[in-house]
Amino acid sequence: MMLPLMLPALLPALLPASLPPAHPSPAARAPRGAAASPRLPRPAPLAAAPRAAVQMIARARVIEQLRADLAAVRAVRPTQQSPAVQHALWKAAGLNPNYKVSGLRSGEPSFTRLLDHKDWGAYTGRPPLTRWARTIVTWPDSTVLRSLWPLSMIASFWAFAVASLPPHLVPRCSPIPMSLFGQALGLLLVFRTQNSYNRLSEARQLWGQAIFLCREIAQTVATALLFDEEVGEREEACEAAVRVGRLLAAFSWEMNAKLTGPVLKDDVLRALLPEAEAKWMSTQRSRPVQLIGQLRRVMYSQYRAGNLPVHVHRKLEEDLRALDLVLGGCERLFSSPVPPTMARHIVRSLVLWLFGLPWLLAGTMNRVVLSLWIFVTSYIFVGIEEVGVQVEQPFEIVPMTQLCNVVMANLDEAFQPPPKA
Repeated sequence: MMLPLMLPALLPALLPASLPPAHPSPAARAPRGAAASPRLPRPAPLAAAPRAAVQMIARARVIEQLRADLAAVRAVRPTQQSPAVQHALWKAAGLNPNYKVSGLRSGEPSFTRLLDHKDWGAYTGRPPLTRWARTIVTWPDSTVLRSLWPLSMIASFWAFAVASLPPHLVPRCSPIPMSLFGQALGLLLVFRTQNSYNRLSEARQLWGQAIFLCREIAQTVATALLFDEEVGEREEACEAAVRVGRLLAAFSWEMNAKLTGPVLKDDVLRALLPEAEAKWMSTQRSRPVQLIGQLRRVMYSQYRAGNLPVHVHRKLEEDLRALDLVLGGCERLFSSPVPPTMARHIVRSLVLWLFGLPWLLAGTMNRVVLSLWIFVTSYIFVGIEEVGVQVEQPFEIVPMTQLCNVVMANLDEAFQPPPKA
């Protein structure tokens, strides 16, 4: 009978001391004689709702900074590679664009520009008669003709001079040696031209691979550092992701400048990087190599900070290694031409062949007709050699200005926030 009466007194001793005291009621908290105030709703914690808004604001801020930097690059570099733009770029580099910029006057499609559906329609979508007629009409604008007409005129004058000699001064010649000579010469020309076009194809493939790797790195970094809601250091991760975007844009333009040259400007570096870093980068022997090194350091710092998982960091390292191999392949193509000994041998063989051909044909036709045929023959054979010469330095043909703009367009898309589900 005494246990129920003693329970209120024993209860404080039985409860653990670590339990917090019960909250008094509003009536107990109110002073005597005052009415109890109504109970207000408890405010939500600050980290619950405002945190997502703060993260979204920080993300939007760094994305806008990247877009502004890319717009600054577009303000100092051309956004398309039309014939007129490429002509200006060639002249600024101290080169003669009349021998390389195809379609400069005629407006015809060219390998020096990226083709779209309209260009393909103008190139192969026309009827054969229209296409052939257009090719003939634009013949005077041909880069091969503009390059070769002086050589062909010299060969034609030589043939006219030989055909004008008295018959007793023109030795009788068998056509067999010249026939064998022509077959060997044809093999040499095909081999030389094929090597040059293989270099052009490899250069375009390397730039295509560079575009793919830049896009993949940007998408991976944006996914892991910019759009992942569980990343640890949100602001640091966002800044690192946008810095990767800036470095990738700078890499494409600096690789372009290294392969075309010879003047290296600092306008892109100043638009994308801090002033001190841009100044330091402009003094480096190989700017693209240093930019890849900067990319590695940014990603490693994020890995050490715990913002990049191990497998993501490994994948990004593999992509950077592949990008470094692309740069090395481009440098190899630029620094190592088709063996000049073979090129010189072909030129000397052509000289001997064009020197001896009029002696074989003299007396078989009118000297005017003979000189005309020698002009045409020299245009065809020397033109094959000239086509190989025009594409041997492939980075003068590949539309790298447009390809750099493709890289920047991919960066814009990679760092664009996706819609919420």
